[in-house]
Amino acid sequence: MLIVLTILSIWVLLNILFVLIVVPPRQPRRLPRPAAPALSRAPIDPDKQDLEQGEPFSLRHVVASVAMGAFFVLVPPLLALRNAVMQLFRKSSQDGR
Repeated sequence: MLIVLTILSIWVLLNILFVLIVVPPRQPRRLPRPAAPALSRAPIDPDKQDLEQGEPFSLRHVVASVAMGAFFVLVPPLLALRNAVMQLFRKSSQDGR
């Protein structure tokens, strides 16, 4: 049961990290033009070069990737430390009886 709760809490924390850091804030909606018909084509501006470019560099993505990398690198040693401390407490409680 402890393993399931640990995995579930890690999953929730990673989702919160993703939502708070990686997902950009919502932009206010633009009102549609009332003069355009309902099924008209979307106008394409040939001067825009945004169609072939990817997303711009974002510091939020860097922070999220470093945080997730550090998390996955540090989890095994922290779990080993936790197990060692738990064994130490078990030994000390058995000796004290």
